[in-house]
Order: sequence, then structure tokens, then C-alpha cells
Amino acid sequence: MTNNIFQDIKDRVDLRDLVRFYGLELDRGGFACCPFHNEKTPSFKVYEDHYHCFGCGEHGDHIDFVQNLYDISNIEAAKQISQDFGLGFDNGKIAIPVNTVIKQKNDIQMWLDEAVSLVIEYKKLLEQWEKIYSPKSPIDEVDDRYLESIHNLAYTNFYLQKLLSCSKEEQREMYKMDRDFPKRIKERLDKLDSISRKPHKRII
Repeated sequence: MTNNIFQDIKDRVDLRDLVRFYGLELDRGGFACCPFHNEKTPSFKVYEDHYHCFGCGEHGDHIDFVQNLYDISNIEAAKQISQDFGLGFDNGKIAIPVNTVIKQKNDIQMWLDEAVSLVIEYKKLLEQWEKIYSPKSPIDEVDDRYLESIHNLAYTNFYLQKLLSCSKEEQREMYKMDRDFPKRIKERLDKLDSISRKPHKRII
């Protein structure tokens, strides 16, 4: 790690992007609820090169923020930022542009939000199909929608629970390894007409 790593980080990473990456939600004025003390009204102001909390007096820059947030040394904080933003200052690797890291995080969050919505919709649909189209006697013809519910409901439930309960790291892993399942659900739902997508309306 070079001696000017701290300045390099300031030059490469926008402080507002950094605090957002670590969970703060900034309003249009650059204010957020302070992560270093409990408050309901935002008093934590993020400027271009430093932050200041008008509630508790906490003040600092990129390194100070991560150092205080995780209770680590300034060197460890610099390494954490370098790792999270793909800067490659301490390992000799080619640095990934910061905008690429931010975009990837945003892409994952957008995928997650859409995936949860789609999987919940499909789960409800399968539960309706299982109830409505379940054969009433051994001689009844088995409806394809009932078969689909039997085949897919268990995995759909499992996938939804993973989406809702897994860690950020596990969410990134799902995005990399198994992100096509919600896409297939969307394609399936798009093929269904309004009546078959909402079969409960047929029995009102």
C-alpha cells in the first residue's frame, strides 16, 4: 500500500458515493441520519471532501467514516475501501473504475427488487392453481396448471426465502449464479392471459 493511499482514495472515490455504498440514504441537501448516534431527524451532512454531524459533532473524511463505522484502524479502513471499490491499491491488481462498482451494486439491487416481486406473484399464482385445479376425484382430468403448481411451488418458496433472508454477499452470489429464475418466471407470466393469471376471479 503506498504512502499516499489516503489521498488516492479521496481522489478516486466520491464521498457521497462512499457513504451510500455503506448504507446511508442522502436527501437532496446531502443530509442523512447519523450512523454514529441515534437520531430521527437527519443532521449528518456530507460535503465533497468531508462530513460533519451537527448532532454529535462527528467530523472526518473517507477514511474516518469507514474507520469509525467498523471500529478499525485507518490502514484497515483504507484496505476495506480499496477492496469494496475495486481500487487495487494494496494487491497490484488493475483497478476497476469506481463507477463500475457502483453500477454493479445498483444492478444487483434492481434485480433483487424485481425478483422478489416476480417470485411473490408467481408463488401466489401457483398456490391458487394448486387449490383451484386440484383433481376432485381419481377420474378427473389433471389440469396442466395443477401439475405446474406441484412441480414448481416448492422451489419457488425456497428461492423466495433465499431472496428475503440471505446476506448481501449471498445475494451477490445468487445474482451471479442463479439470476435467470425470476427471468423465466417473468416470461411465463407474460405468456398467460389475464384470466389464467387470475383464476380466482372465475369462481367469484
